[in-house]
Amino acid sequence: MKLLIVDDEPLARSALIQLCEWSNDVQVVGEAASGGAAIEAAEKLHPDVMLLDVELPDMTGFEVLRVARSERRPLGIMVTAHTDYAVSAYEAGALDYLVKPVTADRFARSMERARQYCNRKIVFDAFTRSSPGAQPAQETGGLPGTLAKLIIGEREHRFYPLNPESIDYIESDGNYVTIHTGNAKYISRDSLKRLSVDLADLGFVRIERSLLVNIRAVVHLEAVGRGAFAFTLSRPPGHHEPVNSRCPRS
Repeated sequence: MKLLIVDDEPLARSALIQLCEWSNDVQVVGEAASGGAAIEAAEKLHPDVMLLDVELPDMTGFEVLRVARSERRPLGIMVTAHTDYAVSAYEAGALDYLVKPVTADRFARSMERARQYCNRKIVFDAFTRSSPGAQPAQETGGLPGTLAKLIIGEREHRFYPLNPESIDYIESDGNYVTIHTGNAKYISRDSLKRLSVDLADLGFVRIERSLLVNIRAVVHLEAVGRGAFAFTLSRPPGHHEPVNSRCPRS
């Protein structure tokens, strides 16, 4: 695993580097003393994991994690002397929360957790690439000139490959997204911004900042107020679910 260490205190960075030396498969690819430097380093170095102090000179570690994950989606592990940021850390999508001084045992457990997540991602990336769903759409009955894609959704600690055609809509949920398919819901660590680009050629429309709708699942639109529409989606068996959006009328 490639790690980027972000802390404005040189001694704190050195302590984390020493802990990393105990793991044979952990490589520290860079260090940063500020949020801006961390974001720039993440773009260039593509780390698997970022070890982030919460309080940085120019921004918080949470802000760094949000920006970095919108592009490359590295895992974030918060490392801080404060115990009262734990809830905020998990709301920001952090994988773990370490309190300084970090013991070797606690660090090893955190690395094992990150290792398991990275290994699962490698498996699912390989599965997606090798799946028939990754063939050109004209060969799989999809839209001409596009590529069918699989989206990985998580539910009850299990991961499922989802065909985009089965997805009704996707909504932003903090640093996650919730994927709605029929009567089931899944979560994903992907960003709505990335999904809106990847799925645009498959009929998905971002009708507002936090909502991405599969236009093929829409039964009808209804004007419900000034500049607002209700999107009614088909749901098996014969059920319909309204999705409200302030989508401006042209």
